[in-house]
Amino acid sequence: MACNGRWGEMMLRWLALLLLLGNALLLFWYGQQRQLAEPAPEATLKNLHLLHELDRSAQLQPRELQCYRLGVFMSESELQRARGLLADKGFVIERQDAQSAVIGYHLRVSVPADAEARIQLLDELALAGWVPQTDAGDFVLGPFVGDEAQQAARTERQALMAVLDVDVRQVPIPDPDPGHDLLVSIPAGDELDDVLRQLLLSGWPGIKIEKKSCEGVARP
Repeated sequence: MACNGRWGEMMLRWLALLLLLGNALLLFWYGQQRQLAEPAPEATLKNLHLLHELDRSAQLQPRELQCYRLGVFMSESELQRARGLLADKGFVIERQDAQSAVIGYHLRVSVPADAEARIQLLDELALAGWVPQTDAGDFVLGPFVGDEAQQAARTERQALMAVLDVDVRQVPIPDPDPGHDLLVSIPAGDELDDVLRQLLLSGWPGIKIEKKSCEGVARP
């Protein structure tokens, strides 16, 4: 009886050990499966880099710009007032000379070197209704100004060449004070909002606002 009791006690001990070992193996297997199911922390951060770790080709590129030309401003005070208004809105602004405009035309006839021929040409011009000025070796007729200036100068030139049999040149008269423009650059995708447009047009009724190329414009 004592032997059977000892054998039963040993069996119980072995059974307890097997249960503990089974539990340990089960916990180990469960832990392995959980690790396989969850991504490693490093994997979620593998695409993150500090800015100084990027090579030159991976550096952030500046946004493209779109530019507007605003003008023409004829006085310095008006130019500065508009510039201040735009600067308050955070726009990048450059000052540029306005494109030179043609305000009229002159006709120029070379002065003959021979005195007698010169007097004869002056008489013929007088008969045609002209008392020319002299400038840089030319007789200067005009100016022709106004909306029809170009056509009027062309017509008179053709008439004089036909009657006097001399070369007559039609020369444009540039505006001596074309004024200034403001070049406004803003990031592509943004626009000059309607309120700002109305504000500019109400303050400067004759102003033109037009898109233009940003080539050569300094980036902010």
